[in-house]
Amino acid sequence: MTENTTARQSPLLHGAILLVVCFVCFWWRLGGLGLIDPDEPFYAQTGHEMVTSGDWITPQIYGQPQFEKPILYYWMLAGSYRLFGESEFVGRIPNALSATALVLLVWAFGVRVWGRRAGFLAALIMATGVEFCVMSRLMLTDIPLAIFLSGSVFAYWLAVAEPEKRERWMFLYLVSAGLAVLTKGPIGSIVPLMAVFLFRFAGKQPLPARGRGFWLGVLAYLIIVVPWYGAMFAWHAKPFLEEFFVRDNYLRFLRAEHPANNHFWYYPALLFGGSLPWMPLLAITIKRWWSEARHDRAQLLIGLWFATSLVFLTAAQSKLPTYGFYLFVPLALFAGITADTLLREGFRTRGEKGLAIGFAIFQLTAAAVAPFIKAAAPFKTPALLVAAILALAVALLFRRDLRAWFAVSATASATLIASALVFAREPVEAESSALPVVQAIRANQQPGEPILSSKFLIRGLIYYTRQDITVLASDEHPFWADHPLPVLVWNGDALKRYFEKTPVALCALRKGDWSVLKNKPTFKNAEILNEFGQNLIVRVRSSEPAQAGNSK
Repeated sequence: MTENTTARQSPLLHGAILLVVCFVCFWWRLGGLGLIDPDEPFYAQTGHEMVTSGDWITPQIYGQPQFEKPILYYWMLAGSYRLFGESEFVGRIPNALSATALVLLVWAFGVRVWGRRAGFLAALIMATGVEFCVMSRLMLTDIPLAIFLSGSVFAYWLAVAEPEKRERWMFLYLVSAGLAVLTKGPIGSIVPLMAVFLFRFAGKQPLPARGRGFWLGVLAYLIIVVPWYGAMFAWHAKPFLEEFFVRDNYLRFLRAEHPANNHFWYYPALLFGGSLPWMPLLAITIKRWWSEARHDRAQLLIGLWFATSLVFLTAAQSKLPTYGFYLFVPLALFAGITADTLLREGFRTRGEKGLAIGFAIFQLTAAAVAPFIKAAAPFKTPALLVAAILALAVALLFRRDLRAWFAVSATASATLIASALVFAREPVEAESSALPVVQAIRANQQPGEPILSSKFLIRGLIYYTRQDITVLASDEHPFWADHPLPVLVWNGDALKRYFEKTPVALCALRKGDWSVLKNKPTFKNAEILNEFGQNLIVRVRSSEPAQAGNSK
């Protein structure tokens, strides 16, 4: 396909291709898996309580206010429930819709700034990256956040590049930033501001912060942000300040919620690995970036957005895959530009070809080895299918058939998603969701029998069962943010005292917790009823007779 041929292609064709890709990657069988622990049940429960309580201002969970995230995502989720009823599919609609809109936004921006084919390829690359595909199918705040952050940075560039339309773009820059702040907090303004101010000095470009459109944007920003934050300060002053700003923003930056993730290489490795099947293209993109960005101010701004965010996220002690989700947007834009020139000119050097083939073999090896790793065993069939696609892609790279290589690679993530939901749905659900555990509890629970649960499963169990469940944990504060739930500490005498009063209980446990509990005297009569991936259900019977008047 020549450049002239591509240039003559209708934007409608590109749009249709992207929509088909989005349907397969984000929408197809969207409700096919139970809620993924532990985050999806948290958001689902909050959305459920928003609808049932009628309180659409203060987020709550288990009947108490919770301030882990601002209100906008909960409005999207609860609104979806209110319109269509409550289900896994309906709860995931806001994220699948946001991911689709983000793909189209990247396409529109890429076409406007770098041309028709580069914009289309950037959107296609982003939509078919494995991590982008998987996360866009989950209930998470980070997907809506990504579209608002992207809209803010894109609008700022257009305000610089199109001074005659500066007021319109600065208005949209501020509106997008405001929506980002209402989605996830101060990060919504911090991220674009870091890029904008560094671009001001590196690009020697005056800030376009002037004119009627700018001041209308400031007003719109305040209208978006102030009412909800103001209401929270007025109604929940101290808890809101301490829980949202201190605990969930300031302390997350200073303390590692998940210490195992706290490494300087965490996000680079995540972004590179999460870009499969585009690792070869990403390697070439990184090699070429500096020489390209020096002569392209738009690439400079996008690069500064990526770099400042990467430094900021790396400096933060709490690290999760979701936090860096929006960084796939600048990566995809750069990869789209590289793919455009690569299809037009081919490899520039033998070194580039060797680099691409090396990373193509690396990602093929990873896919081929995955079925033999215990943690990835449920994905055996999907992984082997993806490995077959990547093997064909390697062969095409050796032949320098770049058009075919690109087309074949673009099918890898969709194949992974589709095959996982067709051939491996049950084992994947057993590994990732509390739903199979809940179904087994319903089949085994005796009248009045209490349920104890590991902290990892507790949210999913409560959401699906609507029962009161006690958290079984090693300390009294098992969560980063305390939930108003009863906690039974397994260290000390608490277990013994509990089972002196309760003759029998069902316990939903992670196998890691079971490895500790099975050695305790209280669990010597425990009976394993079911196993689901890393989860299991045991029935514990007291070794002591229940005290008179206390047995149930």
